[in-house]
Amino acid sequence: MAHNSAYAIVEAWAQQEEHPTKNTMNDLDLASVLRKTAAGIDAIKLRERAVTPKMRMLLIMVDGVKTGAELLKLVPNADEARQLLAELLSGGYVEQIQASKSVATAPVATMPKPASPAADDTLKASIRRATRLLEDLLGPSSVDLCLQLERCTSHAQFTAKVTELSRIVAAMRTERKAAEFLLAATA
Repeated sequence: MAHNSAYAIVEAWAQQEEHPTKNTMNDLDLASVLRKTAAGIDAIKLRERAVTPKMRMLLIMVDGVKTGAELLKLVPNADEARQLLAELLSGGYVEQIQASKSVATAPVATMPKPASPAADDTLKASIRRATRLLEDLLGPSSVDLCLQLERCTSHAQFTAKVTELSRIVAAMRTERKAAEFLLAATA
């Protein structure tokens, strides 16, 4: 009888364990927007050992705006990144949220070319300034974020990206540093 009750306990435990670890690569919907959970934000701030450096860099890029597919385009090895996203999802560091089509297409609609060469020079100077600020704040961790800045083609897009990056700075450093970055980058 003791053997049967022990078996029942182990079976019940196994069934309970299935639900928290249910998020596997098959559950990763690349069309869904990914956002950090509280555990994800803590993993960045505290540099948890459970999160590998590659997972951490990918976690930093998760912003609550980009879909899984968009995140995969930002990294050199999409297959490895897909696996890392699945691990972040199953570890509870990110969660999937549904994206409305208007949110997903909004950034594309706000990418006009600069009106004049002077505006283009001002944009380039702003990007250089923001890139230097990011490098000073985040060191080598800023490389991918700086590349995102360099892809901006308008001041509106640049301002939106700097605002987005300030949230990442807040997660990696402090709210105060993020506010200082936002102010200096958009000055």
